[in-house]
Amino acid sequence: MCAVQRITGIGLLLLQGSVVPDLVIAQEHPFIADYVLTELDGGVRVDWTIQGGNTCDGQEIERSTNGVDFQAVHRIEGICGDPSFAVPFQWFDTTVPEFSALHYRIKLGAQGYSTVKSIVFDQLTSSSERFFPSPMGEQATLLINVPASAAVQLRVVDMTGKEIMNDLAAMGPKHTISMVGSPAGCYVYIATSGGRTFRGRFMKR
Repeated sequence: MCAVQRITGIGLLLLQGSVVPDLVIAQEHPFIADYVLTELDGGVRVDWTIQGGNTCDGQEIERSTNGVDFQAVHRIEGICGDPSFAVPFQWFDTTVPEFSALHYRIKLGAQGYSTVKSIVFDQLTSSSERFFPSPMGEQATLLINVPASAAVQLRVVDMTGKEIMNDLAAMGPKHTISMVGSPAGCYVYIATSGGRTFRGRFMKR
């Protein structure tokens, strides 16, 4: 019997790299310029600028996974901004949940909120590996928790041990597994990197 993990719904959409748009298209807060979210290795960086001539007392960055319920994840105390010139700010969120649609907004003291910005974070942070979709069609993606510079040997075998794929030159955490021409059935992937082995079963339709 081939036991495989099924990923459905929003999880599958995230894993396949779907873009989550801003929930509300609105004019930005007049105090804020250059408000950008960037996915980096291990988290999300938030960059924003308080425009010259504007100040507020304290700032909070709030985060949500559904675009509705927000919680403060970072606070900057004291006066923000300057009456004479623009002041840039930056914060790196390292506590993001893996494979999630994230929504951020900035609270400017008593002066209200920025617009909501959204980003898809499609990295492993706590899991060792993920394979999707399963069951697969002609192609699937394997993610393993290794650095981008890590050398990886990736093999796929059928249930008799016959080798279907052997990539000796793979690199990093993300790998495409092509099963074009292979019959439907159960297979095993084996990825080896730096003395670690990642192994799992998957089904081809």
